[in-house]
This record gives sequence, C-alpha cells and structure tokens, in this order.
Amino acid sequence: MTEARIHDRGYLAYDGPRHGPGRAMVVLGCHTAQRVLGLKRSNWQKVMPAITLLISFVPAIVFIGLAALLPDSSDLDLGEPTEYYGLIVWMVFLFTSFVTPEAICTDRRSGLLGLYLASPLDRDAYLAAKFAAIVVVLGIMTIGPTLLVLIAFTLEGSGPDGAIDWLVEFGRVLASGLAMAAFWGALSLAVSSLTTRRALASVAIFVSLLVSAAVGDGLAQVAEAGDSFGLLNMIALPLEAVYRIYGESNENGPPIAEVGTLPILSTLIGLIAVFLWFARWRYQRIEVNG
Repeated sequence: MTEARIHDRGYLAYDGPRHGPGRAMVVLGCHTAQRVLGLKRSNWQKVMPAITLLISFVPAIVFIGLAALLPDSSDLDLGEPTEYYGLIVWMVFLFTSFVTPEAICTDRRSGLLGLYLASPLDRDAYLAAKFAAIVVVLGIMTIGPTLLVLIAFTLEGSGPDGAIDWLVEFGRVLASGLAMAAFWGALSLAVSSLTTRRALASVAIFVSLLVSAAVGDGLAQVAEAGDSFGLLNMIALPLEAVYRIYGESNENGPPIAEVGTLPILSTLIGLIAVFLWFARWRYQRIEVNG
C-alpha cells in the first residue's frame, strides 16, 4: 500500500506579470490568425489556406521576377495594376467561404468562448480581436500580392513617376486591400455568428454571395430595373470599389460598373458597418456556459 502524504504549502499568491485586456486581445488575435492559416494543425487543415495564398501570390512573384531579371523588361506588358484584383477577389471569396468561419464557430461549439469571457475580455473585445485577426489574414492576400505587382511595375519602368506618385500608389494599394479585407471579414463574422457549425457557415457564405451576384445582376440586366441594383452583387462590390479607389471603372465588369463612385463606396462602408453591428448584436444575446 502506497503511503500518501499531504504537504501544507499554504496559499501562494501569483507574483508574475499582470496584463490587461489589450494583451489578451493581442494573444487571442495571434491564436486566431494561426488557426485560420492552419498553423500548428493537421496537414489537411493547411490545404485550403495554402492553395488560396499560393494562387494569389504566384503571378505577382512571376511579374516581379520577369521585371527584375529580363534585360528588356521595359518591353513587358504587365497590364493594368487593377487587373490583378480580379484574381484576388476570387481567392478571397474562397478563403472567406471555407476558411474564415473557423475563427469563431469553433469557440462556441467547443465551449472556449466561456473561457475567453472569463478572462479580461468582454464580448466586444473578443469580437474586435477576432475581426482584427481575420482582416490581417485577408490583408496578406489583398495587400501582399498587389504590393509585389507595384514593385514589378516600378522595376519595369511603367510605375509611378517620382517618390510622391509612388507613395500615392502605395496608399491606393493599402486602401484597396484594407477595404476588401474589412468587407469580407465583416461578412464572415456576421454569417458565422449565426451557427456553431463551421461547414454550415461556409455553405451559407458561399451561397449568399452567389445568390447576391445572381439577383443583383439579374435585376440590373435581365429585368432592366436599373444599374443601381448591381450594388446587391457582393462579389463585384468590393472589386468595383477598388477600381474607384484607383480612379478607374471596370468597363468589362457587371452592371455595377455603371454606378457612381459615391454610391459604391457608401454601400461598401455601410455593409461593413451593418455586418459588424449584426455580429455584435448576436454575441450580446448568446448564452455562455462555463
């Protein structure tokens, strides 16, 4: 028979570093970004993030390689900077549909949400950290490749003239990337707040985006109800907003190309605000156990 002993050590107070809600938000955001990217998880969960990131970056890397290595790079035709966003928007569409719901659905399903809210985080801080993490991850796809394209144009000799013009173009890259990332991130947060099942949230995002495109373009083109109905197309809306940030219009695009710049940017900002408000409204009413 094993002799058991109990040693009375008394109460030991914690004397380590103490951090507030800000540090908790940073830690949660980093953990969320790792989870969305599939880091420290099984190889199968890394497949979709890796594919979408690879497809987004490879053409930009090829562009910059051609511009830097070929002796007659000034004769290259890399197209217009805005044309690259047409590829990015579809990669972000897939990433938002099938990857980003992992950011919040799993916490409610596994009960981790209750543990997070028992920390210095409240519901608003929790959502802010999650949204920031999603935007950062999406920003890798929306800013990184286009920044490489800007460098390729600069090396080719068809980029902006002078430091001021280059900084203006760089500002457009940042503004366009953040606008796309914020829109898709807010949409993902709103839809994912409705269910604890990641697969169901993915299907809901995917279907809702396709339906919005069909309804918006159908009303504008087939029913001839007016080009403004093209604003309902939530796939084309952020892409067209990017064109307007660059002072252009997607002439070969859907009917939304005929809508004015102010309605497009106002609708984009308004939808981001509505999506975030809805996600907050949902989380204020979610019962947390534990």
